[in-house]
Amino acid sequence: MTTFGEINEPSSRTAWEDWDEVLFTENYIELRLEKEIEVPKQIDTFIILEGKYLFDCVRAHHELELVNASPEVNLRLFKTKKLNNYVCMIRDYNLILSSEIVEMLKKYINVSTDVVGVLTKPLVEYQVSELVTNDYVIRCLSASQPTSDLDKTFPHLEQPNIISGVSAGALCWREVNDKPAMVIVCYIEHPEEVQIQELNNLLEKFKVIPHVEKTHRDNLLNSNLYI
Repeated sequence: MTTFGEINEPSSRTAWEDWDEVLFTENYIELRLEKEIEVPKQIDTFIILEGKYLFDCVRAHHELELVNASPEVNLRLFKTKKLNNYVCMIRDYNLILSSEIVEMLKKYINVSTDVVGVLTKPLVEYQVSELVTNDYVIRCLSASQPTSDLDKTFPHLEQPNIISGVSAGALCWREVNDKPAMVIVCYIEHPEEVQIQELNNLLEKFKVIPHVEKTHRDNLLNSNLYI
């Protein structure tokens, strides 16, 4: 007789696994920004950049002014020098802390007219019926009220693809509060070798980096090292 679909409870505690009663004992870190500074009353666009690829695209340029940071989660908060935009750059953080990070940034997210998240993911995680032949695929996911400038720039993310992390948390928070927001997802096959013009155009549009013709990536392909 098959037991498929039935719930079999252990007859005694001896059948339990060792980890069934292990409690989460890691020291809890209360996330906070380093400086206690006044949050502006109004921000035009709050931009969240997630991942090493975006960090490398931006770090060599000086269009941003450092405002605050949270070293525990590798987060830096900048203000653009030319526009009333704020940029949150974050990389190599514990995904479990996403909600706490969003909570830490909530004051900035709330006062922003628009919120735009940009994140990169491996191309192998992109689930679609047709064969993907490009080195990268760009899709977007928007709240019920999408950002006015970017609503029709990129195709919408198809099911069953999902996103997670700080950008996803910010998008959910804006949706709950009936405010515009959008997350742009870039699936990349070789992030260390690809320079994505569409993302460069987007970063230049919000004055995060200078004109795209002047941008360059500091990687092996741009060096004089031959192997």
